[in-house]
Amino acid sequence: MINMHACWCGNADFLPFGPEYGECRTCGTLVYLKEVLPEQLLVRDDETGFYGKKYWLERQQDAFGYADIYRRARNDLTERNLYWLKVLLKYRLPPGEALEVGCAHGSFVALMEQAGYEAAGVELSPWVVSYGQRTFGIRVYNGSIESLDLPRSSLDIIALMDVLEHLPDPMTTMRCCLELLKPDGLLLIQTPQFKEGMRYEALVEAKDRFLEMLIPDEHLYLFSERSVIDFFGRLGAEYIQFESAIFAHYDMFFVVSRAPLKTHTPDEVESALLVTPNGRLALAMLDLRERELNLVRRRGDLESDSEMRGEQIASLTMLVREREAQLTRLDRQVRELNDQLQRSEVDRAARAEQIVELTEQLQTLQADYAVRGRQIVDLTELVEERERQLTALDGQVRELNAMLRESEADRAARAEQIADLTELVEERERQLTALDGQARELNAMLRESEVDRAARAEQIADLTELAKERERQLTALDGQIRELNVMLRESEADRAARAEQIVSLTTWLDEANIDRQARGQQIQELTMMVQDREQRLAILDRQIQELNRLA
Repeated sequence: MINMHACWCGNADFLPFGPEYGECRTCGTLVYLKEVLPEQLLVRDDETGFYGKKYWLERQQDAFGYADIYRRARNDLTERNLYWLKVLLKYRLPPGEALEVGCAHGSFVALMEQAGYEAAGVELSPWVVSYGQRTFGIRVYNGSIESLDLPRSSLDIIALMDVLEHLPDPMTTMRCCLELLKPDGLLLIQTPQFKEGMRYEALVEAKDRFLEMLIPDEHLYLFSERSVIDFFGRLGAEYIQFESAIFAHYDMFFVVSRAPLKTHTPDEVESALLVTPNGRLALAMLDLRERELNLVRRRGDLESDSEMRGEQIASLTMLVREREAQLTRLDRQVRELNDQLQRSEVDRAARAEQIVELTEQLQTLQADYAVRGRQIVDLTELVEERERQLTALDGQVRELNAMLRESEADRAARAEQIADLTELVEERERQLTALDGQARELNAMLRESEVDRAARAEQIADLTELAKERERQLTALDGQIRELNVMLRESEADRAARAEQIVSLTTWLDEANIDRQARGQQIQELTMMVQDREQRLAILDRQIQELNRLA
């Protein structure tokens, strides 16, 4: 891009900014780089002039989507005009001479007159001049500010709303305006604000609304705060005060003067407007606008609060859902634990039944063991009695031996057999468990032996036959004792196995009790956790209800 002309500050070195603009390296103003001559912007013919009739009826609407001049004549009065008037009243009270350069339909001029100023407007298009005069009954001059025959130092206020950026020679035009102002007069200016450091590519990527201000052939100079201070400082207007712009996302709004600026309180403004009937109407319009803005701010606060509450509710909803998911997981874990506990209880009940059965069997065995013990004691006493009898019988045998020398060998053998039998009986006495029936037979035999023994004293001749009979009885007794011994060993083995089972069952029961206690503790902890979650959910529910009530 070739620079077609210099910046207002005289610099011709620019940083590229998009296809048609450049940023002045000296003052920081964004400059349209194509040459635009002042005479190109004059409206000599409303049908063909750049700022002629078509500009207001077609170009603004077709090119930028703005409302046409008819709708703006109504809408501007209740919005931007009241905003501008409020700031103007802050720095200059009526009465006073006011002029708006580029007044368009003239609604702001009419509002300044309503507030008590002697106001007029300036426009390039004869058609627009005529429209403003007809619509609001105001004075509107036709032409550029430089071409008007106005007395120097005659004005208190010159307003330039969205005009400064259109000027092909802003230094000349603003110098003319300052010459028309009284020494303490002020300029009220709204113009797009270029923020130094902006990059065109970043604005495009972000779809920044400042891009709307890049209008070829129309917006020629877009000032930054630094450059506008420098600009008016070179013109001798070094007192400048920036106010919030109504469209702050791309505009700046300021008051500038060659004299120190003074401000007026809301009470002073109110007193000045109450002086005239029209001023009262202007004050009422300002009051209505302030109420509207308060409602808008209130609505914004409510929307922000509603959005914040919505975010809080969304966060609480997510938290509740997380808690519900946690509770669902906990419920599933509790059900699983309950299932495990039920299985454990069933298993424990089965094992308890087994223990009861084993206990009953053990009690039966113990009772049987006690019976058998008593039988063994009885048999032991009986064997001891028989032993005494056998001892007496042995003495008789020895006597018979002495008498019957011929049968000495036989008696010696029998004595040895009796001795062996005595030792065998003593050994088997500790092992007998269930010999009740056999003991009765032995008793009967002993009774028979007793009767026979009484007879033996008289019938020694029959001793041999009796001894043989006793041998047969002892042989049978020996067999019975061996059978009893086998039964005792089997009973001892069975008792040892049952004892091992009882020990194992006891160990398992101890482990089951420990596990049951641990599970019980886990269930208590889970129950407490569930109760705690329920309490938290109840608190969250109350908070959500409170938020809903407040919303």
